[in-house]
Amino acid sequence: MEQDFLARAREGVKKAMSKRDALLTHVVGSIDDGNKAANLLLERLTEWYWVYFPEVRISEPDKFCKAVEILDRENVDVAALSEIVGEKKANEIAERAKRSMGAEVAPEDVEMMKTFARKLNELYDLRIEMEAYMEKLGQEICPNLSYLVSPKLAARLVAKAGSLHRLATMPASTVQVLGAEKALFKHLKKKTKPPKHGLIFQHPAISMAPKNKRGKIARAIAGKIAIAVKADAYTGRFIAPKLKEDLDRRLKEIG
Repeated sequence: MEQDFLARAREGVKKAMSKRDALLTHVVGSIDDGNKAANLLLERLTEWYWVYFPEVRISEPDKFCKAVEILDRENVDVAALSEIVGEKKANEIAERAKRSMGAEVAPEDVEMMKTFARKLNELYDLRIEMEAYMEKLGQEICPNLSYLVSPKLAARLVAKAGSLHRLATMPASTVQVLGAEKALFKHLKKKTKPPKHGLIFQHPAISMAPKNKRGKIARAIAGKIAIAVKADAYTGRFIAPKLKEDLDRRLKEIG
């Protein structure tokens, strides 16, 4: 009797773990953890490199890393640097190198900075690959939801809910604020204004809308999401084009 129970339990766990949507939670979590790590490492690299060449100011993290890889303060390769940051910026850096206030460091110190920058850039490349994989997985698992709101947002919604079927059981009002739990708890505890949206704020129709219309838009999108995800979870029918058509019409009405 006990062995039968354990066998059924193992089979149930195995079946649950074999569902592809379980992978999304780990993929999304890995991307987010990677972003946090990359931000910390970039901050460290920037402070470290500025000891040597403090005049280098490049806002794009990946371009900064690529520039560090090839820069030699004593002999700036303007042509190579131009391919990364553009000719104007490359000439500015070359001019600043002539009167840099940076410390004199040993060649092996500079080489280690370059190695660090190269490894950090590999992390940025990995993030791009993982985001592409996440979107592909989202399209496979929830095609209706992906078509309606984008594969990236669809994947994050499923991951936040924990599974496709769990997201499908949520009412539209819950979907609307999914990801805004802290703001919701603050509202319940301290009577602050309730959140109008959570993860779905990433939808351009909400993020680019005037603040006084975001609530209505979020409700409209959440309502269609609730329908799309139920189709993905239960029927497998592809109804997204009609849903999107109805949503676009409603968004025009909201203005």
